[in-house]
Amino acid sequence: MQAKPIQPSPDEGRKIQRALLALALFEFPTHLHRSKLGWQITTGEALEQAITDLVIAGLLFREGDAMLPTLPARHFDWLELP
Repeated sequence: MQAKPIQPSPDEGRKIQRALLALALFEFPTHLHRSKLGWQITTGEALEQAITDLVIAGLLFREGDAMLPTLPARHFDWLELP
């Protein structure tokens, strides 16, 4: 019997999503690559969940291993809200 992967807490999940989106916006127009994010943010299921959540929310575009922030995410960043 295999152990279930440990899911991050809601707070931890938000922290990972914020870090991932902030990095994607900072690095834009350079693509982020999932295979290189482990040492920068986190690894495993927590990272996959953060990527999935951001894609579903329309803030991250993913094709294979490459990711970019979407236009709405970049526009919201451009607004520089406090």
